[in-house]
Amino acid sequence: MIPEEARSEIVKKRRVGQTWTSIVKWLAEVHGINTHRTTVQRWYDREVYSDNPPTDFSVEDRVKLDKKVATYKAESLFWKKLYETSIKDSTKKELIVDTIQNMAPAIRAVQIPSAKTSKGASTPQVCVAPLTDLHIGDRVEAEQMAGLNSYSIDIFNKRLYGWAHQLLQLVELRRNFAPVDCLMVPMLGDMISGDIHEELARTNIDNCMGQMIRGANLVAQALMFLAGNFQMIHVPCVVGNHGRMTRKPPMKDKYMDWDYMLYQWVAAFCREQKNITFDIPKSFINSFNVGNKEILIMHGDSVPGAGLGTAILRQVSNFRNVLNYRFDSVMMGHFHRVDEFDIGTGEVHICGTMKGGDEYALQKLVVYTPPKHIVTYWHPLHGYIGKEVLYLDKYDTSKETFIDVIPETWINSV
Repeated sequence: MIPEEARSEIVKKRRVGQTWTSIVKWLAEVHGINTHRTTVQRWYDREVYSDNPPTDFSVEDRVKLDKKVATYKAESLFWKKLYETSIKDSTKKELIVDTIQNMAPAIRAVQIPSAKTSKGASTPQVCVAPLTDLHIGDRVEAEQMAGLNSYSIDIFNKRLYGWAHQLLQLVELRRNFAPVDCLMVPMLGDMISGDIHEELARTNIDNCMGQMIRGANLVAQALMFLAGNFQMIHVPCVVGNHGRMTRKPPMKDKYMDWDYMLYQWVAAFCREQKNITFDIPKSFINSFNVGNKEILIMHGDSVPGAGLGTAILRQVSNFRNVLNYRFDSVMMGHFHRVDEFDIGTGEVHICGTMKGGDEYALQKLVVYTPPKHIVTYWHPLHGYIGKEVLYLDKYDTSKETFIDVIPETWINSV
């Protein structure tokens, strides 16, 4: 507060050109009031200057003041425009997702089975079968790969069909000695090939939108096929790096990715199926609970370098510190191989790829990994109790596929 007896003196001192610093010092010495110069200045501008502007105000002072006012106005308009744009963009994103969820067609629901009985153990187990690094739309030519691998949307369709059927066969085998009524299908990103590299944009079989919607249609059919064989299917998701919509990896709005759109369409196609649930966060990491264990899922592109074991373990250790040990095991994709590391409380699972090796891996890294995925089993007392590897290229010559037909009007696709 500015004392009444000091106010007229402050006005006089200011009119003769004394600085705010000297006025504040005088207030402290004479009136024993310690305050900041901006406090006095704000009082002066509000109570004195606005009603009684100085008559001896120089042109130079006036120009300085006008420049300052113009600067403040420009900044105010800039931040207002930025705020309005941010709100508009956010609204557009949410509108797109809402439209997909509410207006997109859904696949006709199938009957949910009753709990399976087994001949052996009565303790139920949970099957966790990650789906990752599908790279839908990528073109890999056998003649450029020394005959090691080839890939197209048609081959992806065959491998996906084989993945779903072999997964079910393995679960039925396990049901001979334990109930397996719950299936987790974490989707770990890089579901489409994308166009983040110039050669991908040039050689992809379809554009990003086509990759996304055709992939969503096929993945949804795989989930619906499995839905008739489990009481519950849960699909937690994270985005990868190949589906991003920017050339450089973004830190902000990382979820605005073609993977995210694919997940939303898959969820829309499956929304009539009550025993399939989805978790599609905006975070690049996610988690789910199985067998009383918390599983952290991430794509893996945040691991620096080529994904050597030490780099992966260092990244996991850092996440444990940041997240205060809120997970026991980890599942990630990105590295196009199947691998496993012990971290004491659980394991880090590198979950494979449906695409398999490509020209870049063969020429640049001189490595080749066949297309394969993992299937894991979890016990409520012991946690992780087993893993099987699905080799998917054996289905390349199969005639069994899902229906890869998308009409011009997507709402008529189901």
